[in-house]
Amino acid sequence: MRTPRQSPSPRRFSDDPNPDDPLIGARLRYCLAQVEQRLSQALASAGFADIQTAHFKVLRFPPPENERPIDLAQRAGMSKQAMNYLLLQLEELGYVQRGAMGGSTARLVSLTEKGWKVAEIQRATVHQIEREWEQQIGAQRFQTFYAVLKELTDS
Repeated sequence: MRTPRQSPSPRRFSDDPNPDDPLIGARLRYCLAQVEQRLSQALASAGFADIQTAHFKVLRFPPPENERPIDLAQRAGMSKQAMNYLLLQLEELGYVQRGAMGGSTARLVSLTEKGWKVAEIQRATVHQIEREWEQQIGAQRFQTFYAVLKELTDS
């Protein structure tokens, strides 16, 4: 796997023998960027070119189904205002709908039929990426890699 070109660090870390080597957070971010790029390509090829990478903060697993915008914002690590901006865009594009929450001014977010088509394409694309990575590094190594990720994220 290729990592992006690295620029020299203006500052050195005294306790790090190799400060120019990306750590786990950066490497995970590189993998996520690859996945998001492939998702964008697959969606554009399927006629959903209006989906932007920022929209993946909403259109992610698990897909929103009767969720409050504040809960979606917290899950995405962003402000409610930023989430509402994305939700407004996706609602205008026809991917999500917001319905009234019984007796409250709060609104619940769910995918529309069009949004569920996007979710299906995303899931199929990620399955394809997993198969490619498995082929690239070997079935056993991929299964170990996936098992470790699962262990770290299930805790």
